[in-house]
Amino acid sequence: MQYMSEFCVAAVIGTAVLFALYFLKRNYDTPHNRLFFCMVVINLLSSAVNIISIHSISNPSHFSPFIRDLVNLGYLWLYNLLAGFFLLYADNVTKIPKLKTPVRIFFFSVHLLETFLIFTSPATKWIAYFDEALIYRHGILHPLLYAVAYTEILGGLFFYAACRKRFNHYQKVAVFWFAVAHFFAQIFQIVFPRYVIGNYMTTLGLFFLFIAFENHAYYLFQTTMCYNRYAFITTVRRLQKRKAPYQIAALRMDYIQTSTVASRPSTIDQLTILLAERVDHAFPGKVYVLSNECFAIIEEGAIPQWDQSARGKIQECFAEPFTITREDKTETTRISPRIRTIHVTEHFPDGYALLDYLSGAENISSADLSDDIVDTVLESMRHEQKILHLIDKALENRTFMVWYQPILDVASGTYRSAEALIRLRDGNGSFVNPEELIRIAEKNGRIDAVGLYVFEEVCRLLQDRETKLKGINCIEVNLSPRQLRNPALADNLLALIRKYHLSADSINLEITETAETTPAEREQMVAFMERMRAEGVAFSLDDYGSGFATIGTLLTYPVDIVKFDRDILWKAMTEPSAMTLLRTSLSAVRGIGKKAVVEGVETKDMEQMLRENDCDYLQGFLFSRPRPEKEFVRFIREHNPA
Repeated sequence: MQYMSEFCVAAVIGTAVLFALYFLKRNYDTPHNRLFFCMVVINLLSSAVNIISIHSISNPSHFSPFIRDLVNLGYLWLYNLLAGFFLLYADNVTKIPKLKTPVRIFFFSVHLLETFLIFTSPATKWIAYFDEALIYRHGILHPLLYAVAYTEILGGLFFYAACRKRFNHYQKVAVFWFAVAHFFAQIFQIVFPRYVIGNYMTTLGLFFLFIAFENHAYYLFQTTMCYNRYAFITTVRRLQKRKAPYQIAALRMDYIQTSTVASRPSTIDQLTILLAERVDHAFPGKVYVLSNECFAIIEEGAIPQWDQSARGKIQECFAEPFTITREDKTETTRISPRIRTIHVTEHFPDGYALLDYLSGAENISSADLSDDIVDTVLESMRHEQKILHLIDKALENRTFMVWYQPILDVASGTYRSAEALIRLRDGNGSFVNPEELIRIAEKNGRIDAVGLYVFEEVCRLLQDRETKLKGINCIEVNLSPRQLRNPALADNLLALIRKYHLSADSINLEITETAETTPAEREQMVAFMERMRAEGVAFSLDDYGSGFATIGTLLTYPVDIVKFDRDILWKAMTEPSAMTLLRTSLSAVRGIGKKAVVEGVETKDMEQMLRENDCDYLQGFLFSRPRPEKEFVRFIREHNPA
């Protein structure tokens, strides 16, 4: 049979292009990155060898028996090896700890067996051979190659399916395409045996994987060619795993506070790019931009006097002024970074901890990890990492608890609402401090997931409110200011409301004004609130009077309810001036058409005073502490009239 090699030629060209793209982009070295490179090389060799193999099968008399066997069996070995590397690649990307060792044992044992069977075929004729008429034949064990390849590809597909929540839409499509392309090529080959399209389809699959998983932009900081925070953490984890010493020079730039560039984001971005170019030129491939104000340089190994030479190079980078452009005007500015150099051992528990240490507000000119100051910092970091681990575990296993504190409706004397409060056990029989939990979740990018978890639990509870929560009109859910920065927040919350078939007015969202909120963020918050209010969701302003929430905030945000902080109430019970302020504030809130809730009510005197001042809702230990879901349901049934 005369096979067509055009698709193999296309595969060689396509893989060569992919090979070039791999090196044209700034490469960041990771285990799965190296495995992907191996897949590209194997596919390139396989495609090239297959071209020769096709000609040897079509014109067997033109090749010696040794060459015929070598190219044909070599092609089979390479093509099946590609499926094995896909399994290793999937295992490395998905990182399922329990499967790491079994996968490697399976890969090496199976491919050692395959190697033996394939390259002994000239004698045994088990896999493939040329008969006496020089016609290419498949041996009795040839289907075993297909079975192994299919098993490995299906295994990789299973790994991705098991961890599908970690990947975006494009990554899922890329993996699915790689598997489908391989199976389609085999079926097509059976129906149209002359067209050898296996390597061509694999090449297309590799392009999809490259775009979806090997995009080096994931590791680069914005428009610079320096690595970002994610790359920094990945590098630190790799070095920690090796238990290899390494040294870091951290640069803190305070130019954001200078009169030349303050409050000018475009100028700050220009400076970051210019600075990154200079530092990267002095330390090529070793610079990590952790933020606009913080850079890090990692030097692997314990090189004597490296810190001194690094400081000298850094000072040279900043010797000349930086030229920036603003509104067609050119300005120059000088920057003097604060430099911290440290020698790192395995003491740091995680890359995130080291990242926090370097980018922290406190600056130390030089430190070693054995210093008392750093030991104190490390202890705090270890504690934070423990809480972060508990958060991640709770998100994965859905073991967060949502408790509810009833809120008394003064007019009716019943409990018409409650506040949802998150709880997390610390593993020692106690609970993690809720404020600390939220702070760590915000700091480490978990607050969106934690917030959605609480919101969904509230929706699930409210779904059965007709039978379980008679009298409860709505549940209040706290929103972190960090959550409000997520442009997808409204879509996510509304999707959950629809998923549980709830009326939007059964949810009340609590927001808190903070000093960190910028004018742009306030505009975004107002837009979010207006959209949610249009759907029927109400809003409360939490902690009114305790910090940055003032009467001006009430005029800025479209809130329906104002929650007074407990400290105001407690001061009012002992200080006449605080009592006057509380009464005036309650009157002002009523005057602009808002409802008032006062938290921290713990005595009858407090209750009586608030009733006399026409407070709408009361919340505190006098009525009920926060309760787990079942206890809360029981409390409502017992205290609300039938």
